Amino acid sequence: MRSAVALLVLGPLALAGLGVANVARFNARAAALEQSWSAAEAAGVTGAQLAPARASLSSLEDRRVLFLPYSAFSGALFTDPFSQPEQLAARGQTEALALSRSRAQDDLDRLKQLGARDYDVRAASVASAHQLGDYVRVARVLETEAAQLDQLSQAGGGLSNGLPRDVVDGVTRLQQVISAASSAQLSADPAATALAHAQDYLKQQTPNLVSQHDAIANEVKSAGDAVQHRVDTRIQANQLVGRLPDLLNQATRYSIGGTYAATATQARTDLLAAEQAGDDARMDATTSALRQAEDRLSAAVTAAQQAAYQAALADYSKCIPNAPAQLIVIHTSTQKLVAYNNGCPFLVTPVTTGRAAVRTDTGTFTIHAKFTDYTMISPWPKSSPLWYPTTVVHNAMQFNPADGSFIHSAEWEPASAYGSGSENGPYASHGCVHVQNGPLSTLFNWANVGTTVMVPAESQG
Repeated sequence: MRSAVALLVLGPLALAGLGVANVARFNARAAALEQSWSAAEAAGVTGAQLAPARASLSSLEDRRVLFLPYSAFSGALFTDPFSQPEQLAARGQTEALALSRSRAQDDLDRLKQLGARDYDVRAASVASAHQLGDYVRVARVLETEAAQLDQLSQAGGGLSNGLPRDVVDGVTRLQQVISAASSAQLSADPAATALAHAQDYLKQQTPNLVSQHDAIANEVKSAGDAVQHRVDTRIQANQLVGRLPDLLNQATRYSIGGTYAATATQARTDLLAAEQAGDDARMDATTSALRQAEDRLSAAVTAAQQAAYQAALADYSKCIPNAPAQLIVIHTSTQKLVAYNNGCPFLVTPVTTGRAAVRTDTGTFTIHAKFTDYTMISPWPKSSPLWYPTTVVHNAMQFNPADGSFIHSAEWEPASAYGSGSENGPYASHGCVHVQNGPLSTLFNWANVGTTVMVPAESQG
């Protein structure tokens, strides 16, 4: 009887104690799971990837048996009631590991694309990662470097093997201008100093490349420009100094002197003194002064040459300076043809050129073809006042293919019809140039294909 009473009293107490113990164990396990998941989040697992596990745990915590919590009956003291949340959490962590591994590989590929230096070291860091935290840490490092390389690429106009292209190209340019300066026996400063700075800079790690880029790029460009300008100025100065003696000789030939020649000579003296002193500012000023003096002297010489040229053309008996080796000049105002051999006249003969309706074209031409006999066929109909019968001419030289202009014979024209005013007479041509047979034979035998033919623009009656 006493045993029965004891069982009735102690049984419920034992069950109650067991339930309390289950609740405590359940809650402790649930808290441990949440703690482990928080650690996983810190390592890189996202909240979304752990959400199914947390939902499953919350469902267990919210369950009821009658009015009592499920935790009291979960058997947490003896079994694991959290298998489903644990499986869901493991699945999320596996997904996070795969994504982090892929992220790190993508970041590595991006660095390769950017041409990152020490790529093999970066690849080894990815290969040695195994845990989620390792992949996340490596990915963050690679992403930071990629971002820095992107910034460097934008600042430097692209990358060359992970280095800013503008500085790499600038180093090449500095080496070239230093070599040019050395060949010209000129100072290479500040290019030599800038080259040393740039070479040291290119050995730096990416963060330093980014932070120091603008200063180095500006130094490299400025130094390269300065030395290149020094070399260019020396070249220009040498060209000007070398050109001056011939220019002075031409000035003497055309009786040009005084201020022009004296100014140019003094400018050369000043330039040579600046060159000897190695003074960049003086070199710039004196080179500019010599250039201006030579330009003025050259303009005066050119004007004198042109005046002499025009005078010789108008005279018919004077040599023409700087003329082609073979030159034929047809004067429509006087109806004269003058042939020049090596610039000096050897043949002057009267001619007849184009009538009012079809004047001989003016300009500079060349003889394109020569024909001992040539058949002229009228391009105008017989009803036209310009029509002419089909005619064979001799010693014909075509000088303007555009409209069929020739220098040729005209047996039908009497010798007395040639010369001044004949372009308005009855034997005026249709744009060609008539020449008497004797002078024409000499001209035909002398002139080669390619001979220059000039028809100056002159007033005609």
